[in-house]
Amino acid sequence: MHLSSEDVAQIVTEVWTSMLGLEAERLESPGKIEGKAIAGSVGVSGGMEAQISLEMSEEAAMKFAGLMFGLEPDAVSDDDVADSVGELTNMVGGNIKSLIADSGMLSLPVVAQGRVPTLRVVGGQVLLQDTYLADGNLILVTVWNRQNS
Repeated sequence: MHLSSEDVAQIVTEVWTSMLGLEAERLESPGKIEGKAIAGSVGVSGGMEAQISLEMSEEAAMKFAGLMFGLEPDAVSDDDVADSVGELTNMVGGNIKSLIADSGMLSLPVVAQGRVPTLRVVGGQVLLQDTYLADGNLILVTVWNRQNS
């Protein structure tokens, strides 16, 4: 398994550019998401057990949903937000999966909201955690190695 911040940064940059038309830049130091947050997560099973998540503020998720679906900010629904965060997570997670597992399956995305941190993997070990900035909004990408049950 080979997973580097540079590889993940390339994936995040390509997904944000192609899906949203935005530049996403990896920050050298971790940023902190304040207030309510939205997280998307996908699991990798098979050759390696892992969990990949994207976490962002509620405002960022609404902005990204509007861009993805061509909607004005006041027209973005909760379903639009969940769909866009799920799709971004699926795109980033699927590309990361190809770096960490020769075989295996990617789960359907799950989207949750709440206070930061929105998502924790019980018994998981963080393999990589990077923060990105896109259009003034922080995005936290985390990859956990899950213990086999």
